[in-house]
Amino acid sequence: MFFSSPGQTYFIALFGGELRQDLNLSHGQFGAVYSLATLCSAVTLLWSGSLLDRLPLRKFTITVVCLLSMACLLMSFSHNFVMLFIAIYLLRHLGQGLMSMTSSTTMMRYLAYSKGKANSLSNMGYSVAESLIPTVIISLLLVIDWRTAWQLTSLFIVIVVPLSLLWLSQHQPVRHAQYLLEHANEHQQTSTAPSSTPQRQWTRAEVVRDPLFYLFVPALVSQSLLYTGFMFHQVHLAEVKGWSLIVWGSLYFLFSITTIVSSLVIGALVDRIGAIKLVPLIPIPMALGLFTLSTSDAPVIAGIFMVLMGVSTGAQAAISAPFYAQRYGSKHFASIKSLASFVMVITTAASPIVLGALIDQGVSMDTLAFYGSVYALIVAGIGYSASRLSVSSSQTP
Repeated sequence: MFFSSPGQTYFIALFGGELRQDLNLSHGQFGAVYSLATLCSAVTLLWSGSLLDRLPLRKFTITVVCLLSMACLLMSFSHNFVMLFIAIYLLRHLGQGLMSMTSSTTMMRYLAYSKGKANSLSNMGYSVAESLIPTVIISLLLVIDWRTAWQLTSLFIVIVVPLSLLWLSQHQPVRHAQYLLEHANEHQQTSTAPSSTPQRQWTRAEVVRDPLFYLFVPALVSQSLLYTGFMFHQVHLAEVKGWSLIVWGSLYFLFSITTIVSSLVIGALVDRIGAIKLVPLIPIPMALGLFTLSTSDAPVIAGIFMVLMGVSTGAQAAISAPFYAQRYGSKHFASIKSLASFVMVITTAASPIVLGALIDQGVSMDTLAFYGSVYALIVAGIGYSASRLSVSSSQTP
């Protein structure tokens, strides 16, 4: 999760000013390249994500990490639209897509109990990265050019991460054998005791036909949609608000601490009361943060916004993967999670280009923040309705 960062919006957006200046792109044009590459990544993820249900975890993970390092290197050599598009496509697909999905799939598949806490702990890797890396990157860009920064990132990933993962996953074959045995025993018990009612193991095709899936999704992906849109244009946001970019970058530490604490707390709640009931919680703090952002340019508003966005980010991290495991089972989790990631990536593809186009048309960030808060409250209400319907249907004999 820590090294998924080069494919995450906040990381790429830190280079937004240099990229636009070097390649002579407007806000809307840069957003269009980013969104198109992210959209293509989402489509590919429907196929590549399902491979995790069939391929050995260690080989799959090492392959993804090495390819991510190559994508970072390619980014450093981007001199035109085509190269930039390919580089961002690979970064998004390998980093945001497959690295993140591998982590959540592993937590849901191989840990029988406390899935919420385990998922929250694994997501701390991303939160720690988000608290440290912006300051590091901003400091690096004061002494080296952006291309060299990407090359150093590529070198660090290819040297450190594969060795670490090989050591950390040395017992994975034994763990996977235990997982297969548990599923075989569960199937045998169901056959010999027809009255037992084990959790239904949905296929991806069945999930697509589930009406409640489409009611839950807006709340589940709302954080990705709004966070991506505003963080992608964070340099512009800081400029129009009159906030120093150094000060803004330092707020990521506050954001990450909030994300970690809220993720751990909500992860414990997931194990206690279930992820399905908690889905409506995801957009609400973010709605308050965006509304606050729309009201003032005072520096303290930046801190309030980052804290409230951090709560929603922690909630999304803690709730999302356990939700899919709780409602749809873990047997086909990678395929189902790739579908969920596809929907999530579609939203992250749309928001930068839409916000970029609106910014180019003169719409203020305050106006965008206000309507973002309204949207977040609407999807929270839809999520609440879906949660009530899901709980009531599960209690029906």
